[in-house]
Amino acid sequence: MTGLHAESRNVSLVLLTDKEVCNLTGYVRPSAQMGWLQRHGWRFTVNALGRPMVAVAEFNRHMVGKARTPTSQGPDWSALNRATGVQGNGPQTYS
Repeated sequence: MTGLHAESRNVSLVLLTDKEVCNLTGYVRPSAQMGWLQRHGWRFTVNALGRPMVAVAEFNRHMVGKARTPTSQGPDWSALNRATGVQGNGPQTYS
């Protein structure tokens, strides 16, 4: 690919398409899309045509979020213990 087509293809790798922004916000009109994006805390820029331009990285930030690191290596037994009424912080052993 050369010229405008190659450049257009590269842009689509870093920005959501107009259709994707429409699907994300549920709105067709750019002004309504921008309102939705602002209300939900999305970062975007406006192009010369007045359309919101959302980066794929921004989409990933909101939809995927940050990877969570576990605070301990073992399982968290507290939820199961609360559900069964068992006291303590580990598995209950029976003899």
